[in-house]
Amino acid sequence: MKLLVWLLLLLNVVILGYFMLNQPRPIVIGGAHQAMQADKLRILTEDELAAMPKNPAPVAAAPAPDQTACYEWGSFAAGSIARAKSILDKFSLESVLRKTASQDATRYWVYIPPLADAQKAQAKVDELHGLGVADALIIAEPQWRNAISFGVFKDEKLATKLLADLRTHGVHSAVKGVRNRDAGQASFLIRDVPQAVAGEIDKLKADFPGSELSKVPCQ
Repeated sequence: MKLLVWLLLLLNVVILGYFMLNQPRPIVIGGAHQAMQADKLRILTEDELAAMPKNPAPVAAAPAPDQTACYEWGSFAAGSIARAKSILDKFSLESVLRKTASQDATRYWVYIPPLADAQKAQAKVDELHGLGVADALIIAEPQWRNAISFGVFKDEKLATKLLADLRTHGVHSAVKGVRNRDAGQASFLIRDVPQAVAGEIDKLKADFPGSELSKVPCQ
């Protein structure tokens, strides 16, 4: 009988130990650790905030490169080629001189023949503006100095039409002539011309009557 009692007691101890080992252990949060971390928190001063590394400023986009194009400028008589080339050199432009056949170089020019002096030429331009004619240019080229140009055309029909329009505005001293018919005409093929530089060259019409600046495909 005593043996049975001891066996039952031993069995209870084993069962109790089994259940105690399989119970989940509670997770203990270290309150002291939390208190220690909280002690480290503090508010930064303005100087400390200013000294902290900042996000890098966004890099500004690089400006777009100036658009360039290729042009043909001409045609020029033999005596004007050197002057035209010096202008291209001034703008550091790469150019190639090309001889032009007489039939390709011929231009039809609408103009008023040279007046006595610059004052009379300017007075005539002012008069033309009063008549509603805006495109009138005093020529500076020595051979045609103080002439007044209205336009230069490859197509003779366009020159004839302009002359008729001038007549309707009361301009009766204008005439139509042919330029660049002489042998030895030449044009410059110019590469990589910025738009602003092309505008400056185009303003030189008064120095080179009969010439024009035309955009061409780059080769």
